[in-house]
This record gives sequence, structure tokens and C-alpha cells, in this order.
Amino acid sequence: DVNLPKFLSHDLPLFKGITSDLFPGVTLPTPEYGALLAAIESNCKQRNLQATPYFVSKILQIYEMMLV
Repeated sequence: DVNLPKFLSHDLPLFKGITSDLFPGVTLPTPEYGALLAAIESNCKQRNLQATPYFVSKILQIYEMMLV
């Protein structure tokens, strides 16, 4: 596990290249956020907030940082 939200966007391809060299053939599963996204939408509606893609992506980044 790594904190991808802490990386700069131009560092991500470099990091992915290094990890693929260290661990060839290993692919990480894509996370399933269906229930979390539904909860974000529901809570935004309850609090009269707009669930813009940017806002939702920041919530997901915070969630991923808490998991590590």
C-alpha cells in the first residue's frame, strides 16, 4: 500500500514504472467504491452540497490516505 494522493501527478508514471520493475507481473486490483460513492452522494444531498467530480475525488483521496 502506498499513499498515491501524496504523489505529484508527474511522479505517478515514474513510481508505477519502478514498482513494475520491482514486482514484474503483479497488477493491483482497482478499488470498488460503489457503496462509498453512494454514501457521498446521499450525504452531499442532505447537507445541500454539490458532489462535483473534484469534491468527490478529494474525499476518495482522504479515504485512501486513512487506509494506509
